[in-house]
Amino acid sequence: MKFFHKTFRPIITIMCAMFLAITFNCCVNAPSHVEVYPRHFKIRTPFILDRGIMINTYWGNAREHHVLYLDSHSPSWVKRSIIQYNRSFTKSKKFGFKTSTADGSAVQGDVGICDSLFFEGITFKNVPFYVMPDTSKDNTPGNGALGIDAMSKAIWKIDFTRSELTCASGIDSFKEVTQTEILPATFSRQSITVNVDFGHDNVKPMAIDLGYDGDMLLPGRDLDNTRSTKKFVWSGKFKTPAGERNVSNVSFLDTVRINRNWFFAEISTNETVSERLIGLAFFRRFDFVIFDFVNKRIYLPKKIW
Repeated sequence: MKFFHKTFRPIITIMCAMFLAITFNCCVNAPSHVEVYPRHFKIRTPFILDRGIMINTYWGNAREHHVLYLDSHSPSWVKRSIIQYNRSFTKSKKFGFKTSTADGSAVQGDVGICDSLFFEGITFKNVPFYVMPDTSKDNTPGNGALGIDAMSKAIWKIDFTRSELTCASGIDSFKEVTQTEILPATFSRQSITVNVDFGHDNVKPMAIDLGYDGDMLLPGRDLDNTRSTKKFVWSGKFKTPAGERNVSNVSFLDTVRINRNWFFAEISTNETVSERLIGLAFFRRFDFVIFDFVNKRIYLPKKIW
């Protein structure tokens, strides 16, 4: 019963939540020379969970405060209105971007560099940000996202029981890792992917996206081979940096397998979805998760079922 409780709890919460899919299909024409100081570090800080993991950052010598989401499946991005008068931010004369968001919407704009971004006791230098066009529909509480280009410079423990984030330079800072097991994943410069078995030899590579607050998201064509016949339809909003759309969502409740372990999941789709994603709700069933970008591993508490 403990396994069922911890698995089902986030699904109930997410059913009526809005999507915050701040995901890009590709990164093009963006420089990536992020550095982090000091060389050895470990910090702990509370985080706010509001459609994503929100952290406080401070930019430049003026320490201008900006709230960013953590996003493991996106370059770093920021709203245009935030950086207009920020002296720590310089528009690149060489680089721009043209890509698409998780719902397939085309988006393009400038790329800029934040010379110094302070997060607790850590300083990220030369962080490239995609500058997102301002939209009248954009009412998300954050100012942008700290993406995979910056996150890849550290090891991140997300403790959901304490609402606490730990960021460190080495895995030896996490003594609890001896009580964990590894979630098989492939790390690349742009994404983290995990193979998920939906049954009937239907195995799909899915990207881990902390910017998506749901459980699992699939394009409609991928749901044809799922086992479940239990579905429900509900209306909501699908949000990306390009704007938001009112959509009709279809969700299935089913079990999926990752490696040797089975998980009860809410699998969703709508007419705009163009990517396969594992979202934040999947990890909220655990007490914590450790994303080890340094050694390219994901650690979860040992199974409790």
